[in-house]
Amino acid sequence: MVDLDWLTALDGLIWLRTGHQVEAKLGIGQSSVSRLSRKCAEIFGLSLARCGSEWNFKGDTTLLNFERRVHQAVRWRRDRPLHLEAQHCSGPFLCEPDPAGWIAGCFHFHEYERPLQLLREGVIDAWVASYSDVPAATDSTIACIGLSRMPIWLLVDQSHPLLELGEQVTFAAVADYPCMPLPDGAFPKFQAVLEACGLSNGGTTPKRMRNSSQGGQVNREDLIVSLATPLSLLLSEDCCRVLPLELPLEVGDALLVPRQYERAPQTLQLLAELRLRLESLAGAAPGLVVLDGFEHPNAAPSDQPFKEQWLPSAPSTPKTSKP
Repeated sequence: MVDLDWLTALDGLIWLRTGHQVEAKLGIGQSSVSRLSRKCAEIFGLSLARCGSEWNFKGDTTLLNFERRVHQAVRWRRDRPLHLEAQHCSGPFLCEPDPAGWIAGCFHFHEYERPLQLLREGVIDAWVASYSDVPAATDSTIACIGLSRMPIWLLVDQSHPLLELGEQVTFAAVADYPCMPLPDGAFPKFQAVLEACGLSNGGTTPKRMRNSSQGGQVNREDLIVSLATPLSLLLSEDCCRVLPLELPLEVGDALLVPRQYERAPQTLQLLAELRLRLESLAGAAPGLVVLDGFEHPNAAPSDQPFKEQWLPSAPSTPKTSKP
């Protein structure tokens, strides 16, 4: 095994992106992060290169990934702090403050593949992902446990011309305006639904640039159509309004962990904490459904409690927040 601090510094830089964050989250001084990371990479015949905001390796990472598995097993089996990451939209709600026994990341991922890669390689130990872009229930290495489900809506500024259409607004009308852009392929399943609704024009010039009720020019930023869930609306400004349209997709949160640690005590404790935090938000977020049990989020909620003696007994019927 390589020195624990060396690999922690290297993987911390891969995960958290900057020496400042590695020091803040993992307690390794910024002055040491670069030196230890470089030494660790060299042991495995690798070099580090930065592409955009991400650090990537040049060379064969097979031996490094074997070593990561050993270090990850030490974290899980010796009850050391585990590494938790979450999507940008759910992390601030569910992972702040850090759940007991976990070190939460920076929630700076706006896509699906990178955090999934970090989880598969053992850099992080759990990830709160955005459903429906999660691995299939048949995935042999990653377990996916549903946490919540909720609708997703379209959000506009209070002066947006689309509000003049009232209940007559359509997806075709929305398509005349720029939608909040997502990187191509960032969330494939979600992107497919947007495209099916004709809302794949993120960043294009809208066909209508004038507010007909006021007769004046409208700033382009005020014409953007963004996406909202019951949770994200808790952070939205009073000047925003939800259009009377609902995308034909159910979204939510799901906890992803390596399959061999799916029923570990740390996973069960984390699940309980995340669900408590969701339940505390449900009263202020109508439409939020908190899931119980161990179902994959693609599974229909069961009417029977999960049968496993050493798991907490709890009905798996979802709890719906009151309007």
